[in-house]
Amino acid sequence: MMLRPRATTWFELLTSRRHFALAMQTLAATGAAQLEARELDGSQPVLPRLDEFFNAFHALEAAYGAYWPAARGHAGHGLDNPIAVLDETLARLTGWAREADPIIAEIRACEARRGELELIAALIEAAPPGVPLGRLGEARSRLLEHAVYFLPTPGAELPEMDNVLYDLFPAGNGAFLIVLADQPDMAQVAAQMARLRATPVPLPDFLEADPAGHARQLRAQMAATEESCRANRARLAALAERTGLAGLLGRVAVLEWLQDNAGDVTASRHVMRITGWTRSPDGAELRAALDAARVDYALTLGGDAPDDPPMVLDNPGWLKAFEFFPRMLGVPADRDVDPSVLTALIAPVLFGFMFGDVGQGAVLIVVGLVLHRRLPLLALLVPGGAMAVVFGLLFGSVFSLEGVIPALWLHPLDEPVTLLAAALGIGVVLLALGVALDLTQAAWHGHLLRWLGAFGGVTLAWIGLLAAWVAPAMVWALPVGFGLTLAAARGEEGWSPGAAGKAAAEFIETLMRLLVSTVSFARVGAFALAHAGLSAAVVGVAEAIGGPGFWVALLIGNLLILGLEGLVTGIQTTRLILFEFFIRFFHAEGREFRPLLAPRPHLNQGSTS
Repeated sequence: MMLRPRATTWFELLTSRRHFALAMQTLAATGAAQLEARELDGSQPVLPRLDEFFNAFHALEAAYGAYWPAARGHAGHGLDNPIAVLDETLARLTGWAREADPIIAEIRACEARRGELELIAALIEAAPPGVPLGRLGEARSRLLEHAVYFLPTPGAELPEMDNVLYDLFPAGNGAFLIVLADQPDMAQVAAQMARLRATPVPLPDFLEADPAGHARQLRAQMAATEESCRANRARLAALAERTGLAGLLGRVAVLEWLQDNAGDVTASRHVMRITGWTRSPDGAELRAALDAARVDYALTLGGDAPDDPPMVLDNPGWLKAFEFFPRMLGVPADRDVDPSVLTALIAPVLFGFMFGDVGQGAVLIVVGLVLHRRLPLLALLVPGGAMAVVFGLLFGSVFSLEGVIPALWLHPLDEPVTLLAAALGIGVVLLALGVALDLTQAAWHGHLLRWLGAFGGVTLAWIGLLAAWVAPAMVWALPVGFGLTLAAARGEEGWSPGAAGKAAAEFIETLMRLLVSTVSFARVGAFALAHAGLSAAVVGVAEAIGGPGFWVALLIGNLLILGLEGLVTGIQTTRLILFEFFIRFFHAEGREFRPLLAPRPHLNQGSTS
């Protein structure tokens, strides 16, 4: 836990082409390395012919990706000759596709057959009892042609057609249409059905004349079709296992990942040079992982490093949730303050002050403990709820009820002036802390005298004006601070009336902003009063209802307070921290450490069901 972020360390790693992929994946697995390329004279392509390979691969993926298993394994070994690896991978994928084509054709035919049977099942269910679907073939052979269609819109208006007999059966979100007509008229029917976007339903030959047996015959056919689909999928899975398809796809995923990150790697004929930043100051984390993976490598740290290292917020786990506040603005640079630990103290106090209630705070604690794994940000409810309990004890409020416990300090609605004054006091302390942190950063950067010249006078004036409420003589700090600011004014050519005028304008602006920010913290007390007023209103409504309704109204009212006031108080806490406290010192000019991520398989892989 530190008040400053930690700068990452520059590293250069040399490895062979054979171990390049394994080294890259090992670095990604540590989560401790961010790659960044350095120019190398005479460098060669890291992995040649990748574009050509992936053009061919993506064509195969478009045709067969739905029938591929999930990728497994990696390309950590066997890349000593990348061109041979690419050629072999593509040849094996093409060989699999050649053997899989007839199996896939049978699977598709089987699935089409299953779809037809599902439509026929819906037709049998929709048809009135006794309709002899199996005899339509006899009618066709003697006199007329028949056709069955599924209409997706049951209310569609059917056109008038001469010499055509039809019947309509509603079915769920559509309807079935059975048509009898001679052959010339049937062509007219087909054209009309196409305009209505109707789906033809072929009546199978296995349906017997007796309608009572249709359901049984259909179940038998569907079972046989499903068995055929399973058998073909098993054949495809066996082919994938025999040809090592899952491993091949794992290799491709890594090759594509290497291609995406190749811009951060340079290469000579035999050696790969991986450069970047690590969060491990002595490189021990990288060395341990590379040694465990048996990578041939040479690792050096520091050296001719770039001037802008990524920064790591070096906080323990319980503080990680509070990194949310500075990360909303960015990451602090080296020799700047990481305010996470301070925010962990400030945010709960502000929230608890505005949301002081023992019972409601306890509910927030439970919600945070239960849900923080699904949404890590909700972990902030635990310390916020704990401080709400503390202020609830100070205010004597339990689930909006006063009098259940004694107030250890005051009831907000009884002493609003004292409450607002306390809120202003909190604001003064936080603003003074922000100014002190800005002064500290100036000292870390070696700009202490410059800071004192620019902000020392206005800070003295602000403190004096605040202290004048207690000791009126302190009002003299205003002209003294103004004079110091004018005396310290410097331009490019030293002190001048123009520089003094600019300093005077900045003095007035900064002082006004400090005073406005100080008053802005009165909203902490105002929201505490609003919370107390809403709680009193809830209790008043509950008492007016009386009886068992009292507890129902109290429950509903507290739920409304938890939802509405909890959200509003959280927003106000965030606003005060970001725009009143952080603005005094937090510059967010750093670069965030973004570790190399491991390769991921293609999202559309996976066998069809």
